[in-house]
This record gives sequence, C-alpha cells and structure tokens, in this order.
Amino acid sequence: MSILVAYHRPESVEEALQLLARDGVQVVAVAGGTHAVAELAARGVEEVVDLQALNLGAIEAGKIDVTIGATSTLQALAEHERLPAIVREAAYREGPNTLRHAATVGGTIARGESTSELLAALLIHEAEVEVAHATGSQRLPLAEVLRDLPAALAGGLITAVRFGLAGGACATARVARTPGDAPIVAAAARRTPDDRTLLALCGVATTPIVVDAANVAGSIDPPGDFRGSSTYRRAMAQILANRVLAEVAE
Repeated sequence: MSILVAYHRPESVEEALQLLARDGVQVVAVAGGTHAVAELAARGVEEVVDLQALNLGAIEAGKIDVTIGATSTLQALAEHERLPAIVREAAYREGPNTLRHAATVGGTIARGESTSELLAALLIHEAEVEVAHATGSQRLPLAEVLRDLPAALAGGLITAVRFGLAGGACATARVARTPGDAPIVAAAARRTPDDRTLLALCGVATTPIVVDAANVAGSIDPPGDFRGSSTYRRAMAQILANRVLAEVAE
C-alpha cells in the first residue's frame, strides 16, 4: 500500500507538465478525481497534481465549433444549451448526479471507458483532443487518442476537446440491464451535412470505437464478460447499428 507524500496544485499548464515529468516519482494528475483517487494505492501513486487551478473549465461555443476545457464537468456539458442534444444526453448518462458534478471531460477521455456513451457521441462529431507537451501543443483526433491509450497521452496533458457544430441528424440506441446502468452495448450515428454517415459503438472493444457502417460485424471482435458474451455483443451491435443508421437515413 502506497503512502501519499505530496500534493501539488499548479497554476499553469507548464508547471503541471514539469511536475508530471519528473523521473523517479509515481505521480498522477487529478481533476475530478472520481476514478483516479480511488486507484491511488493500487497504482502505487506517491504524489498528486491537482489540475483545478489551471482555468481549463470553460465551454466556448462559437458559430461553427465548440471548445470544451478539459476540466469542464460532465454536468456542465449536460446543461449547456449550445451543445448538440446527443452530447448533452450522453454526458447526463455517464453517471449519477454526484459523479457528473465532479467528473471531467478530460478525465473521461483519458480513462477511455469502453461503455462511455459520451465518448461515442464525441467520436461521431469527429472531435479533436488538444494535448499540451513541454515542447508545445498538438491536436489529435479523438479516435486516434482512444485507439492508442495510454501511449497517445504519454508526457502530455489534455487541455481541451473541440468539434464542429455543423449539425446533421443523430441517433443513439443502447441495451443495458436497467435504464440507469451503463450500456452493455450502445450505438451512436450521425449523418453529416456533407452526406457522410459516422457510426460509433460502445461495449465492443477496450474503448468506444468508430466502425464501418457497411460492415459492422466485420469491424469488431468484442470481448465477453459476465454481462454479455462476445457472440451476444456482436449480435446486439449489429441490431443497434441497424436501428440508428435507419434513423439518421430518414
């Protein structure tokens, strides 16, 4: 069992990166802390870098796109009237009220939970993640970040997520043990203004993924667990995909 020996609250991204980059120290960044704090001992963490003073909690919605600061809470997303309805609703479904008021969009991305419907909603909006490094910042497609976790964020810090507000028909479908549970499998689809169809699935890989709408079954190799076998997840993925694709095609 590890003993936490230091707590840091940097006031700039640069300072936070310096604290996280030190050799020989088991350190973790914490924003909402809804998952990271519970895992400190298991991960052998010695020091915590609290990101709450970095002023990364703003949501700036312009005419054509939106920038969501990494420490914006899920509740802030759920309540923001300028965000697409599918994003607001997905943020609301990420967990109960107490979690939504603490958990952040940056933490949600960094964790990459397989059942995150918010990540699926961001994927079909072709979201990009801004990652700060000591040498500068870069924007990476969310799909790329999720595919390569945790390596995609190594040595960096998520500062924002951005996506366009061009619109397009959207639809979601899910199957879960109860309406309040995380989904066993979920699907989200969007028909873009330039007539492309984007499809994302939850519960069929280690993170939510974008799949080929024309070959859903061939695009996935879902793991099985106590909530559903691989065969069940594959079948449900196809059923839910058909449902949302039909809805956005109308």
